[in-house]
Amino acid sequence: MIPMRDPFPLERATNPNGEEVALWIIDVERLSSIQFQALVQAIAIVCKADPIAVALEAELKGGLAISYEWVASMQCWVEGFARGKELADFLETAPHLETREAAIAFQEFSNSQYERWIEGDEEPPPINSIEDVDPRLRTPELEQAFKMREFETAIANANYSVLGVLTGRAMVDSLNMIDPENSYSLVGDDDDFDEDEYL
Repeated sequence: MIPMRDPFPLERATNPNGEEVALWIIDVERLSSIQFQALVQAIAIVCKADPIAVALEAELKGGLAISYEWVASMQCWVEGFARGKELADFLETAPHLETREAAIAFQEFSNSQYERWIEGDEEPPPINSIEDVDPRLRTPELEQAFKMREFETAIANANYSVLGVLTGRAMVDSLNMIDPENSYSLVGDDDDFDEDEYL
């Protein structure tokens, strides 16, 4: 897991061809030395640059910039959802884009995020279900992740043996617990059933 830079890790830059590109910024202060060295080497190889120059620039700017192609997934939890909601609220009420007022408003919002969430160590409200996430931030993938988390928690809390997991007993019991509207059961070797029913 690689920590991104706070408060918002996406920045625009101009590449050597003069095109504006969006880059994700990795927080060098929260990287281990092994992670830092590996990323510096990878960036240097891809950009055909000197690793020492890449490392010095990262230290100077406080972050390593990477392209979106390098990001397989990005995850956040309660703080990310709380701050995402605040950003959505801000964008709904912010002055029109590309005006001086908008730039000032965004800078004030960004400063507030930094002061409250990073320096102030603000605590976000807990998230126990998908209902605790702002509707603007919900996605089908997030709902699926909540179901999977509920399923994994049910298996972990039941303290099944390895055999219970391998035979499917843990899965069936957990499915019955998290989906009470349906009934799940194991099909035993000696049970009579029509294979066509299950195809």
